[in-house]
Amino acid sequence: MTATTIASAQFRTAESVSPGHPDKLCDQMSDAILDAYLACDPQARVAVEVCGGHGTVFVTGEVTSQATVAVAPIVQRLVGSEVEIIEHIAQQSPEIARGVDDGGAGDQGVMIGYACNETPELLPLETVLARRLNQFLYQRWPYDGKTQVTLRGGQITAIVASFQHAPKDELTEAVKEWL
Repeated sequence: MTATTIASAQFRTAESVSPGHPDKLCDQMSDAILDAYLACDPQARVAVEVCGGHGTVFVTGEVTSQATVAVAPIVQRLVGSEVEIIEHIAQQSPEIARGVDDGGAGDQGVMIGYACNETPELLPLETVLARRLNQFLYQRWPYDGKTQVTLRGGQITAIVASFQHAPKDELTEAVKEWL
């Protein structure tokens, strides 16, 4: 097989989650907590993780900062006051602090994708399609939702869509309309 044959035989799948999906909400909460620390202490070192679902939000991580940040009001501002908030933020370990002092980022990192010429957005086609479908469906059902698009040789071979409160038949019809 040539490289071209192998590439066209590969399945490539991308996922996109809606603004109402717990992953997106948790990212917004951790970003807001980081922003609050940096607003009070520009030298703060913040490694905070947030996970949540089913009425509970868990905030954990390690921080080195001169600032004290009230986490609960930040969480409540983003998701409401009806959630249980479990907070466990500790002082950053000396080993990680030394790693940050010496190497910059310690054990934290930023994950990146890649640019390509498959689309005007310079993103892989499956990523663009999953996002566009998600945005299309979110306009009808602005709740927790997820889409996946699988391509093989540049052609759609599978679509998975799940949106809260979307009747299955209506969701199927909406996906067909989008296609």
